Amino acid sequence: MQYLRTAVFTTLIALSLGACQSGSQSANEDAAASFTPANPEGTVQVSFTHEDDTTQVKIRFAVAGKEKEKTFEVPLAKDVDTADLYRTVWDKPNSVYVGVLKQSRVTRYYHASVGDDGDLKIFHVGTPPEAIWHYAEDQLGLGKTTVKAKSELTDNYQHNLNSGTIIADFIVRLEPAAGSKDSVQLYTEYGGANKTLTIAVPDGYTPKIQLTDKPSHCIFGLMKDDAFDGVYDIKVEGGHLNVTSLRRVY
Repeated sequence: MQYLRTAVFTTLIALSLGACQSGSQSANEDAAASFTPANPEGTVQVSFTHEDDTTQVKIRFAVAGKEKEKTFEVPLAKDVDTADLYRTVWDKPNSVYVGVLKQSRVTRYYHASVGDDGDLKIFHVGTPPEAIWHYAEDQLGLGKTTVKAKSELTDNYQHNLNSGTIIADFIVRLEPAAGSKDSVQLYTEYGGANKTLTIAVPDGYTPKIQLTDKPSHCIFGLMKDDAFDGVYDIKVEGGHLNVTSLRRVY
């Protein structure tokens, strides 16, 4: 009976998650559409460099004859065109946010602005204003990367891994969602631990599992045309199965 109650509770959570994702999509689009970027009075240039195993993002900001440049170390998304790695959003004529796509497909934001003392500033922000990230991610498509030919997509992935003290099959597969034509079940398993999520699939999208350069890491997302929108980051680390949402909690 205890197992039955746990299974039912897990299923209810999964179904609720799918419904929330479906219902929040239109709200996200409305929030992005209501924001109007400012006309910039300056310029911002974003470039990326690779030194040894370290990746960096360089931001050059110029306003009213002043210029400032700053470099940040950040693990950038791989197998992604440079144009898909970032977006810029001007919220004021002298203020701009730069969103960068990390290797985990989570976005990191930087803010370049003119301070009260007139000096130019560039710094990392944990969470930008809601209208900014809605616009960058939902309107400008940050995170909805163009999939290259070498980025393999599949419905069923299985690979034997030695992680921590455990040797087992890392399994990620898509299954039909019982009683729902517009949802899919994402099943993940490693070393006796497993998790099943029921995820709503919007009309026109196709659920897929994207493989990465690491056999212990893959990404579940939604495909439309040639764009892949990452939804869950799935990896095995230290013998543990980790499934992390790549979408913000709205």
